[in-house]
Amino acid sequence: MRAKASTDQSFFLDGDCTDPAYRNVRDNPRNNSPLNLTKAKAFVESLWTRYRGLADKHFRQDAMNHFLERFWEMYLAVTLIERCFQLMRIGGKGPEFYFLHNGRKIWVEAVVPGPGEGEDRVPEIRYGEIYTVPTEKILLRFTNALVEKRNKYKQALQQKIIVPDDLYLLAINSRGIPHGPFGNTMPFFVQAFLPFGNLTALINTRTREVVDTFYQKRENVIKAKGSPVSTTAFLNPDFAFVSAVLNSGVDCVNRPDKLGDDFIILHNPTATHPLDPAVFEWCEQMFFEDDKLERRPRKELQSKDDSNL
Repeated sequence: MRAKASTDQSFFLDGDCTDPAYRNVRDNPRNNSPLNLTKAKAFVESLWTRYRGLADKHFRQDAMNHFLERFWEMYLAVTLIERCFQLMRIGGKGPEFYFLHNGRKIWVEAVVPGPGEGEDRVPEIRYGEIYTVPTEKILLRFTNALVEKRNKYKQALQQKIIVPDDLYLLAINSRGIPHGPFGNTMPFFVQAFLPFGNLTALINTRTREVVDTFYQKRENVIKAKGSPVSTTAFLNPDFAFVSAVLNSGVDCVNRPDKLGDDFIILHNPTATHPLDPAVFEWCEQMFFEDDKLERRPRKELQSKDDSNL
């Protein structure tokens, strides 16, 4: 059955779909759904009105089977537009879009890792139970996403969509990974790209006072079949094409009051073309230097009124 828009301007299409989240948001507001789904659908439609000029012709059709991926692309773009970035797109190949800063292109690639497959799959959250969070499996989802995007980056270079002097921002939405948006003592995406392991405390056995805390060094995680996977990508020249990573755990129901308020930027310390921190002053930013991680809080900048979102 061919998908058909419920209205000429609607994001959602009628017809069969494989994504249960898409179906719930599209259909449940028609069936006296909880208020949060009604608001979620209205929110998605409001993003679409602002993003559709950048979307490729298959965008809405693809959303029927990859709802979170397409939502993230819209949300990310509209957040940047809200902050006065002028986004541009070249066809349907390469990263999603780019903007200019000081005359140079900054490409933005949006990705939504899933839970994985087989023995390395991250199990669903079991609410009401006590269990160990599978940290290493979670980290594998981020490292896998980075490797896949490196391959696509190389293809875009060969096709001359991207040139070597361009900057590259990888925007990861971690909502598709169980536990992914939450982290433990440090965001999971940071642990995936820099060698931070478990938080450790040194305790004076006589006084029982904590005398020091530090993160153990972890340079790889082990897959179920025994092969190691590096967690030091941002110390590896093979990934110097990445200027920074932007992370968020947003979806159409779980979102901050203000667009982009949960964005975190991790700057790549070995980037060939580092990202100017001033570009994302409105986000929390992280910098790795001398084996230490510095966290800078976001600055509140004046922006347009986004109350309609």
